[in-house]
Amino acid sequence: MAEEFTADRQEAAKVSRDLKAIRAALDGGKTGALDAKTGSEKVDDAVRRFFEESSDNRERMDQLLERAAGLLDALVDGTGTLDGSLADSLSTSSSTGSGSS
Repeated sequence: MAEEFTADRQEAAKVSRDLKAIRAALDGGKTGALDAKTGSEKVDDAVRRFFEESSDNRERMDQLLERAAGLLDALVDGTGTLDGSLADSLSTSSSTGSGSS
């Protein structure tokens, strides 16, 4: 049954790093289209307006990326701690049992 509860810690750590990189690239939605320079003032104004009006979605995306990365980091840390504790427990039991003969 234990094989049903596996996690690839290295892959989870990689995905977490990727999510953090995406979040950093988005810069919390603070930059981007605000400095639009298309060569047309009318288009630049439309892009800026669209960018300003969609700020709620960018902020929500930033929060979701931060949360997902945090959950993956907790998974990596938690499974590492659990694996270490189980290994210590088993090795302690084995060494204690071998010295009592």
